[in-house]
Amino acid sequence: MPFDQRQRLPILLLPLVALLLAAPAAHAQAVGSVQDLRGTLVSRGADGVSRVLALNSPVREGDTLSTERNSYARVVFKDDADITLQPGSVLVVTRYAYDADKPQQDKVELGLAQGAMRSNIGKLARRSTEATVIQTPMGVLKGSASMVVSLDPNAH
Repeated sequence: MPFDQRQRLPILLLPLVALLLAAPAAHAQAVGSVQDLRGTLVSRGADGVSRVLALNSPVREGDTLSTERNSYARVVFKDDADITLQPGSVLVVTRYAYDADKPQQDKVELGLAQGAMRSNIGKLARRSTEATVIQTPMGVLKGSASMVVSLDPNAH
């Protein structure tokens, strides 16, 4: 049985479909940006690609942010919440869902793997008090409070 053009078209489209499905992961949506920086801040994206961030660099859902020794970085998120990472910190932006018109979809999931951070709440936390979760090796923090979290028992 000969191979006609109608049978060939789906086969030719497979690479294009695969590329389109992979595109959202490669270009995750920016959920914030670096607004203050002293030292070096590195981001490893969900795609595994690392990049050195500068002022106004986007921070994306899925990024793992790492400050080096003697480095500080402040990230402001799209709901005006902000986080200041202390030296030697690692923070994973697992999820940051905020849409001013859809409060039922609010959800923030962060993971502080090492170091310390200071956070100030934004619009999301004011209207969805239980939508924020911060995972740490010491336990889970939930709720909508500005806070300082340190995993270093010798921190002041």
